[in-house]
Amino acid sequence: MLYSTIIGIDAHAKTNEICAIDKTTGEIKRATLSADPKETAAWIKALNFSTPLKAVYESGPTGFALARVLGDAGIECSVCATSKLPSRKDKKKTDRSDAEYLARMLDSGSVREVRIPSEAEEALRNLVRLRNDTSKDLTRAKLRVTSFLLLKGIKAPAKNWTWHFKEWAHQLIFEQEIDTYVFAEKFAEVLRIEERLKAIWGKIEAVIETLPKLKDSIARLKCVYGIGDIVALTVICEVMDFKRFRNAQAFASFIGLTPSEDSSGERRATGAITKTGNTYVRTALIEAANCYFRPSRPYAHQDLSVNPLIRAHAAKCTKRLKKRYASLKKRKKQGNKIKVAIAREMAEWIYHLMIM
Repeated sequence: MLYSTIIGIDAHAKTNEICAIDKTTGEIKRATLSADPKETAAWIKALNFSTPLKAVYESGPTGFALARVLGDAGIECSVCATSKLPSRKDKKKTDRSDAEYLARMLDSGSVREVRIPSEAEEALRNLVRLRNDTSKDLTRAKLRVTSFLLLKGIKAPAKNWTWHFKEWAHQLIFEQEIDTYVFAEKFAEVLRIEERLKAIWGKIEAVIETLPKLKDSIARLKCVYGIGDIVALTVICEVMDFKRFRNAQAFASFIGLTPSEDSSGERRATGAITKTGNTYVRTALIEAANCYFRPSRPYAHQDLSVNPLIRAHAAKCTKRLKKRYASLKKRKKQGNKIKVAIAREMAEWIYHLMIM
């Protein structure tokens, strides 16, 4: 669709820098407003720009509040994927130039739009991300404890973070009273975060029980070997609508698992994965791919309530990925490369599973 007016917005925590280009007259209007979305909507409405018009701003920490307010005011607005914007060659980069750059990119069709989730979808995604962030906090807290033991030259009598290790650590006393206090605080922090993580997961399970469609989607993904509750929930809540991708390769590109490429003429050269997509889904799938390095684990979760056709497709996926792992291992490929290759292929199978 051709727009008579295009509006670029460089959104920040405190201000919105706006550049509006009226294509019928060539006039450019600029403004620096507060970060209040309602003020931005009122400014656009007050100037009576030529219609149809469309606004755009970059995805980032400001979220989707601005897009929702503009949409409610009858102003079409898109949020563009920052990682998919063409690289800039100009040497001058300011909020003012950023706003105009976004408007020009929208006009040229170079903007890759992000799907704007509903408030309920965003709230569920925030809850899952809270669980992931808390899990990372727990890993760091545990590392601080084991690092302190290494610093003091103390070796635990049991494997780290087993029940026996915790019993031993709880009673550990150092020669220096201050060291005992420091270790106790570090260890207590681990226990506190574990309780937080348990409470968050309890909340997630309670929410899942109220959403039958989400519950069914999780059961569907868990039929694939390597995918458990956490991975399935992360993938579903980050993507939501799988049908918005034209094919499986487009979904893999959204995650950032497609290889970079530098080809010309008959020469074709591929490199490392792009990593320009959704970090949460990419990390979750690479973690799921770890299971293929441990064949002694259970084959896959089989929920008999899932459609038999879907279960059969998932079994076919598992068989294919195990064969793929064996082939790459035989070729002596490096471990991390194998994980990424498995995750890439798993992503494409997941796409087909979710649109069936």
